[in-house]
Amino acid sequence: MRLCVPAPARSCSFHIIMRFGIVTPAHNEADTISGYILSVIRQSILPEALIIVNDNSTDNTGEIARQFAKKHEWITVIDKESLPVHRTGSKVIEAFLHGLSKTDHSSWDIIVKMDADLILPPDYFKRITDEFARNETAGICGGICALRKGEELVPERLTDRFHVRGALKAYRRSCYGQIGGVRPFYGWDTLDELLAAYYNWETVVLPDLVVEHQAPTGSDTLPTALHKMTGEMFYRLGYGPVISLAASLKRYRMKPFLVSALWSYLGYLLAALRKPEQYVTPAQRIFIRKLRYRRMRKKITGKRA
Repeated sequence: MRLCVPAPARSCSFHIIMRFGIVTPAHNEADTISGYILSVIRQSILPEALIIVNDNSTDNTGEIARQFAKKHEWITVIDKESLPVHRTGSKVIEAFLHGLSKTDHSSWDIIVKMDADLILPPDYFKRITDEFARNETAGICGGICALRKGEELVPERLTDRFHVRGALKAYRRSCYGQIGGVRPFYGWDTLDELLAAYYNWETVVLPDLVVEHQAPTGSDTLPTALHKMTGEMFYRLGYGPVISLAASLKRYRMKPFLVSALWSYLGYLLAALRKPEQYVTPAQRIFIRKLRYRRMRKKITGKRA
């Protein structure tokens, strides 16, 4: 942290502000990256650095980002080679970790992972840094993603009051270190919040801090293989049969209707038989189940979780 010194491009409402840096994985984002970078440049509080990781793009994503980097010394573009295949949950985090490893981030109080298809409101990072400065238990923080429909921004269906979307995660540095950082596998953006809670950190969703998502997240129609992967993720996160069933049933609205929920739970049952390595320790598994049960009771009774 540091004292807030007045400067043309930086301002704050607290006597103390927090240094933050952003790492943005970008694969074939030529259509959206300009809008994203401009929205960062126009922030009322600027980052220490914006690291764009050009992850084996076959379009001109890298060239567009480098044009901005020429004009702003705090923007850096790092090229990364990778296989030209989509790997759900792992490819983007491998790019994020690559960018973080190539950057001196020792001065950052907040580590931000942000996608290249967002448009941020001008006060986005002021709101985020203010929240971290105000709330010492906040370990993870973020706004919500919304899609533009005419003049309106409509929250995406994946919005959840307990969950900061993987597209715009901000981590307090000490929390990020305690949870062991993020891991390159499907479910990383749920595991980080569960581990943060285990270590007594709070995940804060700011529901009135709305970010435009230029590209919708997937669709309502997902392949059965991905539903099965989700069920296996439930097992690896240590959910157990009851919580996994409840989590699977939440997917009933995805096409094919109801079948998506059945495939998800089948994925859990198959994983329970195979017993792949779990992502959590036995103590963490017990904690996670208690936490999920509390949240389920809250949704049913309306009482505090």
